[in-house]
Amino acid sequence: MTSSILIKIDGKRAYRLAVFDPLLNVPVTEEIAANIEYNTIYEFLKEAFRDKPLFAVTTDHIRAYKTIMDNLGAKHQLCIFHLFKMIGADVYGALRSKRTSYRDKIKLCLYFTEIKNIFRTYDEQVATERLEKLLDEYDNIPSILRRYIRKKILPDFERLTLFMRDGSVSRTTNPVENYYRQTDPEQIKDKYKTDQGILSYLARKMEYWTAKLGRCLQHPTS
Repeated sequence: MTSSILIKIDGKRAYRLAVFDPLLNVPVTEEIAANIEYNTIYEFLKEAFRDKPLFAVTTDHIRAYKTIMDNLGAKHQLCIFHLFKMIGADVYGALRSKRTSYRDKIKLCLYFTEIKNIFRTYDEQVATERLEKLLDEYDNIPSILRRYIRKKILPDFERLTLFMRDGSVSRTTNPVENYYRQTDPEQIKDKYKTDQGILSYLARKMEYWTAKLGRCLQHPTS
């Protein structure tokens, strides 16, 4: 899986890019970048997997990831947690608004739960049936949620359900984000003022994480 976070180096904006292996629970590689545009992410991932097999990658919902994964020939899972977070931000805004009637607030909550339930299964057939049932009620669904169904869930359904077809694929980017939180260079920003300083720090953190928290995968008959 891969993700990015915004950091600051000597007061300047930068991005921390990382590839994380959730099966082994270890970071693979990291980079400090000036932006998260298509070419930056593509070159980072291309280099990261230059001598490694690339089968499937879980990412957040940065638009460029879809084209990048297609060009790299990787199966692509979009993070379910980030999907819920995006929809939730709009739903909760409407719930706090005095313009939204009590009846509409109830409908928002009920249909948002139905959307989340589509992805709360590891059975793709069950997910498809739940989506089809929801679409039968499409005209009754609040417009906020219809927009996400039309522009995100339907076009990206294959990328949102890959984890149901392949049990080795993580449904969220939470493992890499947990790694970010526990190895946060912002905590030592006064000490490290350059990209190289941060990368040296992160390299030591990667070694420590791998030694202490990495998993050893064994053959089932071992």
